[in-house]
Amino acid sequence: MTLPVSLQAVIDEMDTFDDDFHPYINHQTGELVTLSREDIEAVEEGFDPADYPEWHRQMLQKTVEVLDSDAYVPLPGKFDIHEYAIMQRFCFAVEDAGLSRELQDQIHGAGAFRRFKNTLTRHNMLDTWFACRQAAFAEIAIAWLEEHNIPYVRDARE
Repeated sequence: MTLPVSLQAVIDEMDTFDDDFHPYINHQTGELVTLSREDIEAVEEGFDPADYPEWHRQMLQKTVEVLDSDAYVPLPGKFDIHEYAIMQRFCFAVEDAGLSRELQDQIHGAGAFRRFKNTLTRHNMLDTWFACRQAAFAEIAIAWLEEHNIPYVRDARE
């Protein structure tokens, strides 16, 4: 990938972030790379290339390159994105007061994400939620890209 970077590609990479996958961007070239926790740990522990098949050695070499370079910076992670706060804002923004309260009740305690999505499914609002979530991710990505002076282009599907 080259600069300017695709905003949608950045959003898609941000959406892969969890405890097992960590997305990075090369702020000089716009290259997006997602590293697995497993590969990061192997590199940090001083992996022996002979223990891995060729395709995996290439990924481990890329992991070394990313971790050892100042050119790569991690994309916003789950603490920057805070999906629970996005869900809360969505619940309060729902115009139907009864449904708004129902959604607010669903997002507390264990299983909140599942209950929230199940309620949205029952009310045929899952597409509305995903559009809202996508817009929130776009806002976070744009602010982050601008903060890091990384040029981006909006994609046709946005």
